[in-house]
Amino acid sequence: MPPSPTHTYLRFTGDWPPVPVFAVAIGLGLLMFFYYRRELRFHSGMARWVPALLRSIAVFMIVMCLAGPILRHVTTFRQLGRVVLMVDASASMSFTDELPQANGKAPGEATAAREVKPALPRFSRAEDALLTPGISLARRLAEKHDVELFALRGYKAERLWWQRDEGRDISGDLPLNFEFKPDATLTNLDQPLRDALGPSPNGAALVLLTDGQHNGPGSPEDLAASMGENGVPIFTVGYGAELAPPDLALLGVKAPEAVFSEDRTEGVLLINDAIAAGLPAMASITQANKVLWQQSFTTTGKGERRMEFSFPVKELAGDVKQSLRLLNVRVELTGNASARDRITDNNQRVIALHLLTRKRKVLIVDGRPRWETRYLKNHFDTDERWKVTAAFDDFKDGPSDTVQAAFPKTREDLMTYDLVVLGDIRPNALREDQQAMLIEFVEKRGGGLIVIDGRRGHLTEWAKTKVGSLIPVASRGKNELTEPTGYHLTKDGLTLEALRLGDTSSTNAALWTKLPKAMWTSAASPQSDATVLARFGGNAEKDQAALVWRRYGAGSVLWLGTDELWRWRYEVADMHHQKFWMQIASWIAAPPFLVENERVSLGMDRLRYQEGESAELRVRLRDAKGAVVEDAKPRVHVFRNGLEIATLQLDPDAAHGGVFRAMTGALPGGDYQITVSEANLPPGDVKLAFRVETGANQEWSHLTLNRPLLEGMARASGGRFLREGDLSQLPDLLRQLDRQQTRVKETILWSSWWWFGIAMVLLTIEWLLRKRWRLV
Repeated sequence: MPPSPTHTYLRFTGDWPPVPVFAVAIGLGLLMFFYYRRELRFHSGMARWVPALLRSIAVFMIVMCLAGPILRHVTTFRQLGRVVLMVDASASMSFTDELPQANGKAPGEATAAREVKPALPRFSRAEDALLTPGISLARRLAEKHDVELFALRGYKAERLWWQRDEGRDISGDLPLNFEFKPDATLTNLDQPLRDALGPSPNGAALVLLTDGQHNGPGSPEDLAASMGENGVPIFTVGYGAELAPPDLALLGVKAPEAVFSEDRTEGVLLINDAIAAGLPAMASITQANKVLWQQSFTTTGKGERRMEFSFPVKELAGDVKQSLRLLNVRVELTGNASARDRITDNNQRVIALHLLTRKRKVLIVDGRPRWETRYLKNHFDTDERWKVTAAFDDFKDGPSDTVQAAFPKTREDLMTYDLVVLGDIRPNALREDQQAMLIEFVEKRGGGLIVIDGRRGHLTEWAKTKVGSLIPVASRGKNELTEPTGYHLTKDGLTLEALRLGDTSSTNAALWTKLPKAMWTSAASPQSDATVLARFGGNAEKDQAALVWRRYGAGSVLWLGTDELWRWRYEVADMHHQKFWMQIASWIAAPPFLVENERVSLGMDRLRYQEGESAELRVRLRDAKGAVVEDAKPRVHVFRNGLEIATLQLDPDAAHGGVFRAMTGALPGGDYQITVSEANLPPGDVKLAFRVETGANQEWSHLTLNRPLLEGMARASGGRFLREGDLSQLPDLLRQLDRQQTRVKETILWSSWWWFGIAMVLLTIEWLLRKRWRLV
């Protein structure tokens, strides 16, 4: 709210009239001045008048203070000084509505509002209203307010023109048309609007011209509520018809990110059937002009419907060295009825599917089928990304037959695994050569090892074997805790995503303290090079260790000080228990890679991305002998649609030796490839392809005006919803908000230390001068 010039004046409390007070104060001040001048008739220069003047001013101020003066500071503000105009430039705004509407009424109804031009797309109509000379809304508003014009383009609000400070700050002439098309692949009615208003939106109003098709992150309702609290009204201007046009659309495809080469791809098509009933239609999935699946159906006109699909992935064609396959999913009317579809841009979508050659493998060996390991095996069994092998000790003398049958027969077989879970089992259940293979699996292969302690204390015996070097804790013997105990994350545990069970960092820390308590815990001290991630008890920095992690060679080892995490299932089933184990397994296990050769492996944190998301790129390097390389400085080259768009420096992964990671920025839609180079060498031959899907289809999914959302935003912020035919009312509505507001600030001088302090300073200076000049 820009302030007008302020006014400051003095007034008095009580019954003191200002003129006599001033007269008395000035009179006493003059009397004091001439009284001292009488004593100085034998002096000359500054000594004749300076002390008398200082004493007189001090007397004047003291008299004024005794009269109870109040310093009144009056500032006048304009409540509305800035208007932010924002026009939606998303793809749905390029749609041309069939039937014009004015003031929310059907054609033919009497209305005083300006008729809407039905032959123009929504964006063109908004462009005319904002920029056309003679009727330009931007120009009319600029006569009374500071105006800024923005275009809402996906995740960004682009400022196009502004005029502020009564025309003294202007970006140039108002354009006659926009130099871009409405092609943004999504509409975000949250963060871009906040960015346009800025960190201090007070004294502003937002005018939003849109069809209300919000399909990005954030909450427009929350934005409107926060703007209402700040006194910033939002005026929403709705474009588009409220009756759905006849249309058959593909709303979405629910399909897995990846499928193994021997499996089938299964999923669901989400279809918007908003067209006349009884028309023949076809849904199909193709790849490289080969039909993988298709199904005929008849339209019903009843809105959203689901259609399941399934086909074997062995029929997919492509480079065997690449995992990526692109599938074209399409739904359309067939025969003579095809012309009845209002718009065909929303009939198809390309989805990315990765073809994997193997599942991640986990080996579980335990002394007995404890509740923890049984639930853990079930978690891996139900996750299609993992293949689990489990064995339990048979307690015979020497190596266990059941464990021997499950344990990989050769070193090469064990190296195909990604994770080993070692429970409370006798050390001699494994042969010495198998124990040596386990060490090599972690140290050289880069595999993960999770150790689950138990009541029988067999892990204490493992400390006497070669495998003991892997375990990140030393046993302290008997358990020191005598009652059930809870969990607390340490500072290191709080920053680890694998331990994130809550939605945010603060809720996650609180959630861990509320998890069901353990009835039994193991007493152990972490090794000097290990990291404590969680502790039992109430102090996350001092109490007994619960989760301890340590890097070992190229791999990682995690120790759990209890086998009672299964109690977390109480009343919530697998909500926390399964999430914890799947996240921990993915973190500790050898990282998966999609493409690799003897020297370079490439992978990513996910296999499917949407426009605007970031990707974590993962690289592992080996030397000519197959050993993991940890001291390299590799770079990853990112190509989009065949052109290199970025080169990123990779950083070492703290959890896995020889693995390097880099995070991209927000990625636009397109087809990508990444390659790796070392030092000054050119990029290698190993390439990983992936796809970032655009949200354009979402813009065409619903073609009607989202009036409830826009009305709700206007109501929550204190603004108003208008149809496009009512835009002429907007200047008057904004003028009613542009009132003046006066703020008054009063300072009581008698209680003001600086006013009294000035009088004391004047008297002190006068006394010092009189003493210096020997006047006393």
